[in-house]
Amino acid sequence: MEKDRISSMGNYIINQGKVTTKELSNKFNISIVTVRRDLDKLEKNNVITKIYGGAKAKSDKLQTFEQRKNLNSDSKNHIINLAKNHINNGDRIFIDSGTTTENLLNYLDENIHLTVFTNNLSVINRAAIMKNVNLFVVGDYYNKTSNSFTYWSKVSTLESFNINKAFMCTSGLTIKDGLTNKNPIEQEIKSKMCRLSNKIYLLIDDSKIGKTSLMTYAKLSDIDVLITNKHINQEYIDYLNEHNIKFEF
Repeated sequence: MEKDRISSMGNYIINQGKVTTKELSNKFNISIVTVRRDLDKLEKNNVITKIYGGAKAKSDKLQTFEQRKNLNSDSKNHIINLAKNHINNGDRIFIDSGTTTENLLNYLDENIHLTVFTNNLSVINRAAIMKNVNLFVVGDYYNKTSNSFTYWSKVSTLESFNINKAFMCTSGLTIKDGLTNKNPIEQEIKSKMCRLSNKIYLLIDDSKIGKTSLMTYAKLSDIDVLITNKHINQEYIDYLNEHNIKFEF
């Protein structure tokens, strides 16, 4: 699909830093004319800058999970302390692949009864040793950059499960673009879990609010609770109130 190709192209340029149109033509098996059209769309979305004979990324390469997990650690711990209060005995929850959510289970009573769906390797390792947790691993391909599993085969039976709560992370959040993500290969799982869950909790530190990234996986109006580490500006407060979205910090 064109949308998938453009997203993959954006991710490729971000990781390469700088590319030529010929390189993109060969990489994605498309004509130079199509490459230029795709680059126009990526530039419009503030992902790349077109240069003579090619394009360069506007942002740095995707950071590894280990690099990202040490950023804003105090803020993330504060957010998890709030989020844990929304998890009850018997819940069926999805825990996203971000660094903010990776320690969520560590803050819970080890005897709690849960069904956990996750593609986050750190969460999988923790859930595996919790005696009353039923664990479902989402995805079949391990991606080292995000420390998460994604779909390689494009086969999913998730639609048959009833999930009451999803604890989501995001690379950026704006009112216009909603919840955005830098990594296109995680896109399918993030979007699908938001559609399947009865209630969506967004766990986001203040450094990401007001920023946008490569792909939108959910609208801001889709979430039920926004949990962050400090008060946010009035524009967002007004939007949350208008859409009956709870806010905690």
